[in-house]
Amino acid sequence: MAYKMSKLLEILRDGKWHETDELQQSMDLTECELEEITDFLGKYDFAEVGDKGRRLRVNKDFKKILCQTA
Repeated sequence: MAYKMSKLLEILRDGKWHETDELQQSMDLTECELEEITDFLGKYDFAEVGDKGRRLRVNKDFKKILCQTA
């Protein structure tokens, strides 16, 4: 799961909104896996979850951290 989280964060690093169904398909995640990751990122304010869980993007502060570690 850690590898999938890292890969997802690479995609989200751009700070744009990403549709969760597209992320699920492109990363070969189960619905449950994506929901766990989305819940975690939202719970700790690393990402914004929009449209009732159908969109995801990292928040500005976390994006700065991600860009520094690239």
